[in-house]
Amino acid sequence: MTEVDLHIKALGARGDGIAEIGQGKVFIPFTVPGDVVRASLKKSKDGFHRAKVLSILEAGKERIQAACSHFTTCGGCSVQQLTNSNYRYWKQDIVYQALDRKNIDTSVLKNLIQGNPYTRRRIRVSARRLAKGSVLGFRERGSRRVVALEECPVMVNEILCILPEIRAFVTQSLKIGESAEVAITYTSNGLDITLILPTEPDLASRERLAAFAETHDVSRINWNLLDSKFQHGAEPVVTRRVVKMQFGDIAVKIPPDAFVQPTAMGEKIIREKVTGAVEKAKRIVELFAGCGALALPLASKGHHVSAFDLAEDHIAALSLAARSHGLGERIKVEARNLHRRPLLGSEFDNVDAVILDPPRGGAAQQAIHLAASEVPIIAYVSCDPHSFARDADVLISGGYRLMNVMPFDQFLWSQHLELIGIFEKD
Repeated sequence: MTEVDLHIKALGARGDGIAEIGQGKVFIPFTVPGDVVRASLKKSKDGFHRAKVLSILEAGKERIQAACSHFTTCGGCSVQQLTNSNYRYWKQDIVYQALDRKNIDTSVLKNLIQGNPYTRRRIRVSARRLAKGSVLGFRERGSRRVVALEECPVMVNEILCILPEIRAFVTQSLKIGESAEVAITYTSNGLDITLILPTEPDLASRERLAAFAETHDVSRINWNLLDSKFQHGAEPVVTRRVVKMQFGDIAVKIPPDAFVQPTAMGEKIIREKVTGAVEKAKRIVELFAGCGALALPLASKGHHVSAFDLAEDHIAALSLAARSHGLGERIKVEARNLHRRPLLGSEFDNVDAVILDPPRGGAAQQAIHLAASEVPIIAYVSCDPHSFARDADVLISGGYRLMNVMPFDQFLWSQHLELIGIFEKD
């Protein structure tokens, strides 16, 4: 390690400050432009220089007090120290740079819709049993160490308040040295908790879970196996009431540990923006449809939707909701791995619009077949600007025009954000 004084010139896409030395750029977490810091310098395996702040010699004008005492220790947030206006600019610039690198017209980029604190309704935390008890929280950046979470200005209070009780349960259930994960969703009718454990809970643990759910008014508690090589769908252990999410005017009975948008605001933005883009379409194909957050409201407005998703339990929930609300004739569903078996050109015949909301890696194979189609409108919801720009480049090369890109912030104080891109066939 070498100690150096560094002047932070800019902020990188991951939220790290950037300084210059004779050997090139140095990336320093938790700094802002204008900071002068004393730091320990090291060269990482990827060839880049990285540094850890030892002290701040001079604070930049863009620096403010962080919102959380865990900041710089917890790996969940990277830019709490940045002023609000500079935060917005930095986050929007992530999208700008992703588009620019693919030579996509950046004039289509709209202003960022910023997120709010205490709105994250779906989280996943880590737990580890120690000799003196358990720690529960997010991991440190670049480390396996779990930060004992005492506060969090990101998640909804309903989740934050249950964490100490879950930590106490984990202490009873794990052996010293064992780890677990906990996925929690704040649904329309309470908390849905999934424990991802190293072994199946025994009878005593199941009885404790039943008592836990009753004491803390938890809607449902599920378990899943921690070892991903043998991972299966989460199994409900305690169900006190049917767990539902409200998608527009339609209540859907969701499966354990279901994918839903991280914030209610984000879901509303997606629904309104996408619905507006495809409002004239009679026949719609939705790819990566999940439990029906878009398909069901669209069908209720008279559209005919063919919905596809890999997760069979999500597609089953969508199908059940469609039948329960008299929309069975307007919605067709299919469980299908769109990465391995994307829809082909002929399957888009007579389709008026396509909606897709893939995972972070995007939809590279599906974009190739969409580019060759004649679908008039494509609404692409993405949680990664870089995979979006890659797929957008393919669509544009196939004759589509990117009309606008709207970024919005569901991942407060991190480098992650969502966007919606609307494409029209020239």
